Amino acid sequence: MRFQWLKPIENPLVRPFYQAHLPYSRPNKADCIAVLRHQQAIVACARLRPISEFTLLTGMLVDPQYRGQGLGHQLLQQMHSHFKPGYTFAFALPPLVNFYLQHGFNLVSTAPNDIQQRYAAYQQQGKELVLLGYSPIDLAPLQTDYLYNDSDIR
Repeated sequence: MRFQWLKPIENPLVRPFYQAHLPYSRPNKADCIAVLRHQQAIVACARLRPISEFTLLTGMLVDPQYRGQGLGHQLLQQMHSHFKPGYTFAFALPPLVNFYLQHGFNLVSTAPNDIQQRYAAYQQQGKELVLLGYSPIDLAPLQTDYLYNDSDIR
């Protein structure tokens, strides 16, 4: 597997990947897009979307044929240097919370206004998401009811 940050002009290359596996996800020009490739094919992808001075990790997706191989972990490990404590956030599906906790994200009850408004909009649409903030402080392990299964990454 080969990790790569796409150049902004290459961002449209992920559209077919998302259309095939996550059709509601819409990458935009401002996103910083990271991919894992097997040969030339994109097999995993995630985006860092700038929102004001903050960043939202979004669009995390592993091709269903490649799930269960740790590619989601590999992708986030490669992206790690672009995560900023207090400035990088994610909205996780409940079954994936522990996955993100393993990568320095923590449960947060509130976020900066621009992130909080976006999160509230998703909640008003009935989307069940968990607000996470990147803060890789080695604290006592969090107890959650969420179960992580690598095959759940979509």
